[in-house]
Amino acid sequence: MSKTAKIIIFSLIGVVVLCCGGGGAGLFFIINSATKEPKAAAGNFLIALEAGNDEGAYALLCRTAQTNYGPEEFAKIVKKNVPASHDFNWGGSYSNESGVETASVTATITYKSGGKDGHTFAMRKENGAWKVCGDPY
Repeated sequence: MSKTAKIIIFSLIGVVVLCCGGGGAGLFFIINSATKEPKAAAGNFLIALEAGNDEGAYALLCRTAQTNYGPEEFAKIVKKNVPASHDFNWGGSYSNESGVETASVTATITYKSGGKDGHTFAMRKENGAWKVCGDPY
């Protein structure tokens, strides 16, 4: 193989590597930006639970979740495994179909009992605010 051919091949490999790296960084930025607000809302939900504020956390549920879980039932579920801290995983998903904005974000939750678990929060934007929907806890 000639020296010119080697230079061209290595140059093309370099371009491909740089493009993939740039595309990966762009994808990270887009996903991170799209899930920033849903993660903040899920974080506020978990912070309320960690502080023992079940009523405040309940207010952060979407209408559907509030219909599926009454306040008393929700409080019983929380008392079974009270969260102590949480940490959000990278990424998540975002969708806007027919004007309905939804997202999913995953957190690792450490419980006061000492256990640890991953939970994916289904989020929905209602009246301009992100709410926890689906299985809240």
